[in-house]
Amino acid sequence: MAATPINLIPGVGITSPSARKENNNSDLKGPKNFGDLLQRSLSLTNRGLVISAHASKRINERNMKFSGDIQKQINDALDELQAKGAKDSLILTKTGAFLVNVPSRTLVTAMAPEEMQDKIVTQIDSVSIRN
Repeated sequence: MAATPINLIPGVGITSPSARKENNNSDLKGPKNFGDLLQRSLSLTNRGLVISAHASKRINERNMKFSGDIQKQINDALDELQAKGAKDSLILTKTGAFLVNVPSRTLVTAMAPEEMQDKIVTQIDSVSIRN
């Protein structure tokens, strides 16, 4: 009976413990373990911004400009906040303030600039100020 070939994920190999000792190339690129591979995969597939129904309603009610440029700023901020381990964050832009849940990359709500005067935002762990 012929052996069935195994299709490996790039950057992940199968070796015996003795082969690992002999072939310990620390300069190889790519994930070193399953956790790294999973994190890399999640970061590549989870790049999009989810806009909650509440946030969409607030953006429309407040006639806020929500262009591709603003969405890019929010996505970039989410990438940085995620790298720092943030959970619930406020992203401040010239267009408004956006409350986001970082792990799910969800825009929770939005405030127009004129609404940001004398306001208090609670239950956040970080703030990103974008220009």
